[in-house]
Amino acid sequence: MKKKFSYKDIVFKSKRLTIAALVVMFGVGAFLASGGQTDIPVHDGDVLVDSLAISEEKEKDMVSEGSFEERRSALELKRNKLISTLDSTINNSKSDEEKVNAGKEKERILSYMETELSIESLIKSKNLPDCFVLMTESSINVTVDQQELDTNTVAKICDIVMRETGKSADKIIIQSMY
Repeated sequence: MKKKFSYKDIVFKSKRLTIAALVVMFGVGAFLASGGQTDIPVHDGDVLVDSLAISEEKEKDMVSEGSFEERRSALELKRNKLISTLDSTINNSKSDEEKVNAGKEKERILSYMETELSIESLIKSKNLPDCFVLMTESSINVTVDQQELDTNTVAKICDIVMRETGKSADKIIIQSMY
């Protein structure tokens, strides 16, 4: 009489098969735990302008420490790299929409740089304390190199920033460096 075929008999009788099954299960578990990705995906070379935009938090992080000159240099370096990438996108992209987006982003960054420099120069020309200005889409941050900020100084700085940017006072943040 023939014995009925059973997987249990094979697994329990064969130590090699059991060990092999455990190794396969461990490998599958490790693969699933890693999220299923084994390699970094290959990039097709196209650059999306939206992915190049500097978020407000990144801009604030890259200029949060050091002297004003160090902060200005760090911000200028990051923005120049971004402008270089945008120029490359404008020159090499085959998509007209991507070229337009890159051009608009470049203009926005250049406008921010020009306005920040203008505000800093005007504040300095009014014999107010040295400052560092950082513009974002939603706010203007002015960090002043003075321990105590009196209301007169804050009002003068706020007036200069409002005239140069056209933004309302609730979008302007004036803070002491200390």
